[in-house]
Formats: sequence, C-alpha cells, structure tokens
Amino acid sequence: MSTVLLVDDSPSDRALFRTILGRAGFTVIELSRGLDAVAKAREIRPHIVVLDVNLPDTDGHAVCRAVRADPFCAGLPVLMLTTRGHDDDVLAGLEAGADDYLAKDEASEIILARVRRLVQFRKLATISVLNEQLAQVGRLVAGIVHEIRAPLTVIRGNAELIALELDGNSLGQQWVEPILRSVKTLQLRLDHLMAAVRTGPSDPRPVDAVPLLRESISLFQKGTDPRLGKVAIELQAPDGVPIVKVDAGRMIQVVLNLLANAHEAILADRGEGRIVVRVLPVAEDGEVRVRVDVMDDGPGIAPGHLDRVFEPFFTTKDGGTGYGLYLSSEILKEHGGRLTAENLDGGGACLSIWLPVAEPDLAAAVA
Repeated sequence: MSTVLLVDDSPSDRALFRTILGRAGFTVIELSRGLDAVAKAREIRPHIVVLDVNLPDTDGHAVCRAVRADPFCAGLPVLMLTTRGHDDDVLAGLEAGADDYLAKDEASEIILARVRRLVQFRKLATISVLNEQLAQVGRLVAGIVHEIRAPLTVIRGNAELIALELDGNSLGQQWVEPILRSVKTLQLRLDHLMAAVRTGPSDPRPVDAVPLLRESISLFQKGTDPRLGKVAIELQAPDGVPIVKVDAGRMIQVVLNLLANAHEAILADRGEGRIVVRVLPVAEDGEVRVRVDVMDDGPGIAPGHLDRVFEPFFTTKDGGTGYGLYLSSEILKEHGGRLTAENLDGGGACLSIWLPVAEPDLAAAVA
C-alpha cells in the first residue's frame, strides 16, 4: 500500500483524487494549505506528493522548492496539478523540481498511471542506490576480515604446534587451550560476519538457533555505547528448540537489525529499558516452526504504521533509511520464513522471526 500526500485547497478536487486513488489501493492524506506540506511530509513519509499549483496561502512552486530543499523530503516524487493549457505553470513547476505534471481534468486512467509510475520509479532508484552502498560496505568488511584472518591463522597454527609438544598433564596446557578456543571463536565470528555482508543468494544450513542468538546479542552489546542509556537484553530459550535451516551470517544480520530498532525505540522514549529475545517452537499449518520474538518496552509502533514498517524506505526516525526492516524481511523470505510486527498489550513492540525447521536427518547430524 502506498501513501499519497495530496495538497489542494479545492474540496471537490480533493474528493475526486481521493476517490480515484483510493479505489486503486492508495492511502490519501489531504492538506488544503501549502505551508503545512513539508511538515506533514516529514511526519507521514508519503510515497509521492501531489501538489496543486494554485494555493491560497502560498505558491505551489514555492512548496515544491521547499520539499526539494528539505533533507528528509528531497527524494519524494512531486506531481504538480495544473489547469489544461497553462504551459507557463508546467515549465515553472519543472524548474522548481517537480517530477511530472498533470491536468486536473485528465482521465482517471492517466492520473493513476502517472502516480504509479513515479512511485515505482522512486522505489527502484532508491533500492539501487542503497544496494550499491551495501556492496561498498561489504567490500570494506571483506578487506578487514582478510587482514584479520591471516595473523589469526598464524596464531592458531603455532598454538596447535605448542599443544603437540606439551605433555597432556603439562601446566602449559592451561594457557594453550584458552588460546585455541578463543581463536576458533574468532574465526567462526569472522565467517558469520562475511556471510552477513556477502552478496548473492543465501546459503541455508542446519543451525542451532539458541547459540546463534546468544552470539548475536553479544555482538550487539559490544557495539553499543553504554553512555547513551542502559538497555538490558535477556535471552529466553527452553530446552529442545528444534534445529533450524538458515544462513547463519544473514540471520545474525537480521537479529542485529531488530535489536538496533528496539534499542533506538527505547532510548528515544527514555534513558533505560529492557529487550527480551524469546525463542520457542510453534505449530503452524500442521508444521513445526521456530519463532524468535524480539520484544521491547519502548513506546511501541504507531497503529497507522504497523502495516508499513516493512516497506522499503519507510521510517519515522530522523536520519533513518527505512531499509533495515525491509532487508530483514526479504532475507527471511529467502529462507522460507517471514517477519511480523505487533504491539504488546502492556506497551512496547514485538518483532517476530518465523523460521523453518531443518529436516530430521540434518538436524540429528548437527545435534
């Protein structure tokens, strides 16, 4: 579902566009004053602004320039509404930064086609830019991991040689064994980190979800600044959670995204809070799945935003990209799972990861 911000002082024109766009599945938010357009756009983050040229409080072209000048609205497509035959308005609108123009008396099919084209083009263009940015981050991380792996391999090799030289009862074993355990842990985490930034299709394998979640929480906690606020994170997991089939690196990426969103939501509301990560097997449509709930005690998600949190580039945070939850949702779809969101009765939000269970023979091998 896409949202249209319609700025027009004519009640009859607004009613016409509301009917045409509403029947096509668009959510239409209406304004009669141009001076309120930028503030409203920052609040609701629409997919497109449909803007009348002639407004009573200001010039439509000035509103268009204000949208283009605002850092949070600059990328929004703007469709200017004109009266047929007013070519000067069309030229002025394009010079002000409008993406397209439309005569108010156009056929409804033309109106829908213009709106849909601009919405779709903007989504594709932004996805392309963000994918390139992610690819650059991936290349940077890959280079760093490569530089760490080489000396880490030397450390592990030499520690293993020392272990071979020592007698099994030697006191030196108490120093060598922690080195080997730590090196193996670092190598595993580097593998997961590489998988998290790797491009291309995912590589699902049987994985024990509980240690993976524990590792994700540890990584997140080490990367947060305690001076920003105190947020406790608790992992709740019963015994006997089924083995899941996932790409470990991609799954860590998803969990880190959800923890970051919960952490930011809490600190935006107050200086401390609590996040609970709960994992449990659930029955769904005759099959067993593993559900991971990331629950926070923050302010929750605005009811009008629950259906939009997984849309690309939808965000209510200043400086947010609106890409994290969308990317997490797409990763889970690749795994045959899904991501859902709801508000908790006692306050706060819950983002739930639904994961497929590994085949019995593969799960037994992991166990």
